[in-house]
Amino acid sequence: MDTEKVLSLIKESKEIVLVTHQNPDIDGLSSMLAFSLVFSEKNPLPLVEELPANSQFLHGIEKVKIVSEKEEFYQPDLLVVFDAQCEKRIPEKIKKLLKPKKVLIFDHHQEESCDSFLSCTPFKIINSEAPSTTYIIYKFLKSAYLKISPEVSENLLSGLYYDTGSFKYENVKGDIFLVAQELMDLGARPNFIARELFENIPFEQIEMTKLVLERLELLKNGEIALSYLKKEDFEKLGGEAYLNDPASLLRSIKGVKVSALVKEVEEGLIKVSLRSKAPFEILELAKKFGGGGHKYACGFKIKGESLYNFLEKLKRELEAFL
Repeated sequence: MDTEKVLSLIKESKEIVLVTHQNPDIDGLSSMLAFSLVFSEKNPLPLVEELPANSQFLHGIEKVKIVSEKEEFYQPDLLVVFDAQCEKRIPEKIKKLLKPKKVLIFDHHQEESCDSFLSCTPFKIINSEAPSTTYIIYKFLKSAYLKISPEVSENLLSGLYYDTGSFKYENVKGDIFLVAQELMDLGARPNFIARELFENIPFEQIEMTKLVLERLELLKNGEIALSYLKKEDFEKLGGEAYLNDPASLLRSIKGVKVSALVKEVEEGLIKVSLRSKAPFEILELAKKFGGGGHKYACGFKIKGESLYNFLEKLKRELEAFL
């Protein structure tokens, strides 16, 4: 990691904007907010399209600006991107408002072929072996000898805890528990994080999970779990902000090797979350549809397809995959 280069980019920049990927999760938001708190003297501006319901406990969440349809144009000296590395992962509503002079990327997904980011050549800090982007941010802050407050450490541990599935996913390896211990020593409270993430569930999320389970279909002798949500579901229950990775819940069913959740988020737009158990790397299927992510947790989106026609197509793709 070229710590000096990163510090130089930040120091030279007067205006800094922070973004993360579409449908932001705890890892992306935690990374962004930890950075915002550490470099508060720069007054960086975190932008999102929406906030997930389970993110309100993160420190600095009040600093996040939710972009509206009628928004000003941003030309920051530096755009810092967290938990994504291609501009196609950034919400359209935000992307069209940005014209940065320089771009810095922190990410732990599989590297994608994106040489340009909003007409810039980005400086990338990417480690696909890292368990979370917050892990990368922690390593950067530590290598730069920057002060890590209890609030920053708690955000960083939140992302690490979330993106490892409470330390149960395949990405749990290396010094991850040493890092977790160091973050606890710096003030992070694992019991508080766990309670906020998993014992403070909005009723709307329960209702969405109920619909996912009601529509669950097991294919190929129970090796594939598939379900879906309709546009009407999101309109009734409040949108994707109330989803908390039900695709991983489907993967947890005994005997299931691959799971898929199909979401008709609006007319003509379908998003798909894919999960798999090792050694079945589902990422290649996501890439086939122009998506990306991790080996065992990834996704993609499709435009112009009807929900039920696409479900039949996806069933064939999933069965062929296994």
